Amino acid sequence: MKLRHIILASAALLLSWTAKSQESVPATEVFQFLSFPRSIASTGMAGAGSSMTSRSAALSAFENPAILPFAPGKMDVTAAYSHTLSNNFGGGVAVRIGKGFALTASVFDQAHPVKDFGSQYGTFAPNDLIIGLGAGAAFGEHVSVGFSARIIRQRIMADYTLTGAAFTAMVQYRLKGLNVAAGVMNFGSGIKSETESVSPLPASARLAASYEFGFGICSFGAALDADYYFSGKAAVSGGIHFGLWDMVYARAGYRYAMPGSAYPSHLALGLGFKWRWLNLDVSYLTANAQIGNSLGAGISFRF
Repeated sequence: MKLRHIILASAALLLSWTAKSQESVPATEVFQFLSFPRSIASTGMAGAGSSMTSRSAALSAFENPAILPFAPGKMDVTAAYSHTLSNNFGGGVAVRIGKGFALTASVFDQAHPVKDFGSQYGTFAPNDLIIGLGAGAAFGEHVSVGFSARIIRQRIMADYTLTGAAFTAMVQYRLKGLNVAAGVMNFGSGIKSETESVSPLPASARLAASYEFGFGICSFGAALDADYYFSGKAAVSGGIHFGLWDMVYARAGYRYAMPGSAYPSHLALGLGFKWRWLNLDVSYLTANAQIGNSLGAGISFRF
């Protein structure tokens, strides 16, 4: 194998292994960042809450498109920034069409630190572009289904790019404040190497549940998301949020992930502020050597 191919292959592996715990074993999936939650409200609960219908649905193509027809309002628009292993900036929009159907479109750009490939190839700032499209439909008041597709472009060097696609299919059941969702996340064909071996996507079977209720001027919610990755790993995220006057929200969560999981174990804290149609969210991730002390912020509008 030529030196250039060795360098390119090594760079691809380094970029695709975007998260691992201190005791992790080498992971085999490519585009591991597909497992990262994008909603700042979700990151403030360590990735839990993908079944919650009270939060913005504008980024649901990355998490759970089945919440789309149950989301409040007719339109959600959001923008988010986080620094989780890379600088992540993106946004999305969700639009309800009719009573039981909704669409979403979103995009994220991930800028990685500059890599030095030596005097022969110089330096390059790798980046990832992810475009998400999704749709959700409700069948009555209690059941919905959602489907999303993400197109991925990972630029490793100026003349070397990996491309792929990932798909998610979810079904959700809601009864008052209870929501339960299940489905398959991030399935696709993976990436084939020059030797014809295939590196899979971080596909998983997901089961998520949440419950929200209000009492007086207060509100409370709890959520649990569990993923079994087809590579043999598993992870569970649990989180809570507490609100006052439907204006201020405090969030916390913890994620446990087996060594080598795409989105590793960590502790998360978050705050949310709501005023009429405007929502501001911040999150802070800690207790992990790789993604610890990471900040995120987002703004969303609901009409």
